[in-house]
This record gives sequence, C-alpha cells and structure tokens, in this order.
Amino acid sequence: MQNSKIHYLRGDNFNKDHPTILMIHGAGQTSKTWEYQFEILRGQPKFNMIIVDLPGHGSSLGPGCRSINEYKNFLKNFCDELDLKNLILVGHSMGGGIAQVYAVDYPESVNSLILVATGARLRVAKETLNLVKNDYDKFCEIAPSRALASSSSDELKEEFRNGLLNTTPEVVYHDFIACDEFDTVDELEEILVRTLIISGDQDILTPVKYGEYLHEKIKNSMLHVIKDAGHFMMKEKPHEFNKVLMNFLESP
Repeated sequence: MQNSKIHYLRGDNFNKDHPTILMIHGAGQTSKTWEYQFEILRGQPKFNMIIVDLPGHGSSLGPGCRSINEYKNFLKNFCDELDLKNLILVGHSMGGGIAQVYAVDYPESVNSLILVATGARLRVAKETLNLVKNDYDKFCEIAPSRALASSSSDELKEEFRNGLLNTTPEVVYHDFIACDEFDTVDELEEILVRTLIISGDQDILTPVKYGEYLHEKIKNSMLHVIKDAGHFMMKEKPHEFNKVLMNFLESP
C-alpha cells in the first residue's frame, strides 16, 4: 500500500494555518462523488481542500482495503505524508464510517465532521454480496435504482452505472464486506467535535433513521434531511447540499 500511487484533487491554495477539508467517497466510488462540490470549495480562502481516491478506486492504484479500520489507517498515513492537520472530514456512506473511526482514534487531528448518507452500522444484504460476487453486470444494472431517488435523471443513473463498471468487482465486494462488518454504536459518544449529519429522505440504503441515530448519540451534532434525494444527494440535489455544506463550514 505504501508504494501505491494515490490520486487526489486539491484546492487552488494551501495554507498550513487553515483547516483542511478532506472528502472521502463511499464503497465502490471515486472522487467524482464530490464533483459538484469541487468548484465551490477549491478556491475557498479560509480552507484547504483535498478529495482523495481511496486505494483501488478511480485513478488510485492498489488492491483496496479489507476493513474500515484499514481504510482509516491508509487515511492516517495519507494525512501524515501530506502533513494534513486540523481536518474537516467529509465522508459519504463508507467514507462516513471511515471519518467516524478516524475522529474516535485521532481526535486531536479533527476539527469537525460532515457525515453524509451514513450510519453507525452499514449492513449489506447477503443477496447484494452474492450478486456482486457472482453477477457483477447485473448488480451494476440494478444498483442505480437503489442508490438514487426515482426522480433522478437517466443521465445520472447511467453515469452511476458506468462508474461501478469501471471499478473492479473485487474492490466493490470487499468494500461491502467492510461496510457489513462496521460498527461504531458503542463509540459515537466519544465524538465530541462539531458534526453535521446529512440524510436523504428517499435513501433506502442508509435511511433517515440512521442519521437520526447519529444525531442522538453525537453530542455536538446537527441533522439536515434533504427531500426527494436518495443515497447520493450531493449529486441529486447539489444546490441544496452545497448550501447546507457552506452554511456549516462558514458558521463558528
């Protein structure tokens, strides 16, 4: 893993005195998850910005990791290598799980959290695991209708399908296993940093009740529910998502 090429996007400016927004995608995804956030964040004068492709995803090499904890260790090494501190971790789905564990294990490094379409547990149905393992093409056909609200455009659904097809079945399978084994139920009260939780009311993968549970257990948290949005609300409802994101980042 240490010798693997890791791809990431960064903002226009970098000031070590400023907090760094570090955006983490979910299972089987890439930095393109945040494409509608990149432009509004890249030139922010008060923040640095990094969007990473996890190992084995997008343009990053490597086999991918086998657990949320392994991804957390990768992220710690990545941050140490780039000397990233005072982190604002923005995690989607599996990325939100990674962000939670990072905040528990390295609280001194974390400024705040933004947890998007995620939960304290991320169970994956056995039928889904079997489909990824045995008929990946069929999984890629079905996945958009589960990940995105029914009102999402055909173009967005096709883009989502193609993104999965460009990720190896092995990486997606082990990402899902990592999600299925993930559990921070007994650790959430250790998260003390300011936290924004964003859920979509049409999300069937991580329903609103997951966000409500995080909000109940993380003391210094707020919850925002985006209407008519599924699991990828940052792409389905980018204008509302970006407004909520920026309000949180700009508030004291």
